Amino acid sequence: MKIELTYTQPQLDIFFGAKAKFTVVTKGRRFGATHGAAHSFIEWGLEGRRLLWGDTINSNIDRYVQRYFEPAMKAHNVPYTWNSQKKEMRIASGHIDFRSADRPENWEGFGYDVIFLNEAGIILKDPYLYTNAVLPMLMDYSDSQLIAAGVPKGTKGKDGKNHAFYTMALAAERGESNYRRLSFSSYDNPLLKTEDIDELKEEISRMNPQMVRQEIYGEFLEGAGGLLWDMDIIDKFRVTEVPQLIRCFVAIDPAVTANEKSDETGVVVVGVDANGHGYVLEDKSGVYTPNQWANVAVELYNKYNCNEVVAEGNQGHDMVEAVLKGVDNTLRVVLVRATKGKYVRAEPVYSLYQLGRIHHVGYHSKLEAQMVSFNPDQQTGSPDRMDALVWGVTHALVKNIQGNSGGYGGRKKHAGGRYT
Repeated sequence: MKIELTYTQPQLDIFFGAKAKFTVVTKGRRFGATHGAAHSFIEWGLEGRRLLWGDTINSNIDRYVQRYFEPAMKAHNVPYTWNSQKKEMRIASGHIDFRSADRPENWEGFGYDVIFLNEAGIILKDPYLYTNAVLPMLMDYSDSQLIAAGVPKGTKGKDGKNHAFYTMALAAERGESNYRRLSFSSYDNPLLKTEDIDELKEEISRMNPQMVRQEIYGEFLEGAGGLLWDMDIIDKFRVTEVPQLIRCFVAIDPAVTANEKSDETGVVVVGVDANGHGYVLEDKSGVYTPNQWANVAVELYNKYNCNEVVAEGNQGHDMVEAVLKGVDNTLRVVLVRATKGKYVRAEPVYSLYQLGRIHHVGYHSKLEAQMVSFNPDQQTGSPDRMDALVWGVTHALVKNIQGNSGGYGGRKKHAGGRYT
């Protein structure tokens, strides 16, 4: 069976260009390698090839199958079976196994014609996975290939030695036989609007200019990463549906001016379910006048039937309260005061992400860009969206876990002016 699937020119160069045992693809965010790999795997499956798709986390796999594989196969009447539990797909006489770095015990034991590593910068942080699983799987067939693609994630792995992805790229740069390297930026995806990439680039640059070289241009950097979050931990627990919530909050990190050089006002909605899990529902941050951000907060408060507005009161404590009450005097407002640095405040929130207790509902690209580039030592702008998130999650979950309702300076002020 012969089908014709669509590819960008960079995708053709990666998957159907010059053959090499090891193809290293360094790229910027949203370059389009995942989509191209899915189409290539469909065609190779029809040829009867044995294929392995390696990804960062198990939950990504079903999403990619639904988003990239199944629409193309149904559109071209390609016969296939998909076992979601075993993560196995059969296309004609071809076979595709899907494995993830968060379940390394499932990788070993098979040989493949082609192995594709999606986000190799994250997958190959663990050198054990590369040396004990990936490399042995390339030994069964003399013409087997490894295509490792991803945004670089530094030059060092978890063990402090050179990152395996970086080592492969160096081998290709030295001209070693059986290695080739291709490099692309986010701008090399012709399906993306330049202004959308510019917007992401501007957001990353505002927080950490060095990270632009890594996240947009796909360069290996040393020591330029964020100190807490990375996309792996955010993606791992991302959800598309919201369970029944028992409480909901609008969190605000207000700016007191509104001009071209002003900081943004962070406005983020956070909800909590009965199991003590938090959900990031919406990020509506922006450059606003005080009256504008107050109206945005009230709109979200009503939209999500929130319990309280949590607002940082370091800048204009009384003004923040007054502006919010001026829009809606019935609001329940909690004013919080920063007595510790941003990193110290963010650490307990990050710990909840590590425990899998915070879920982003859908995608919040600007907020997530601030989170993954957060590094106070290199910061050039204020991470207002992240600050609002930290205030919201702290109020919703952290202070209750710590058993200290006043540990973050929050006091509740009711409509009559009484504090509790």
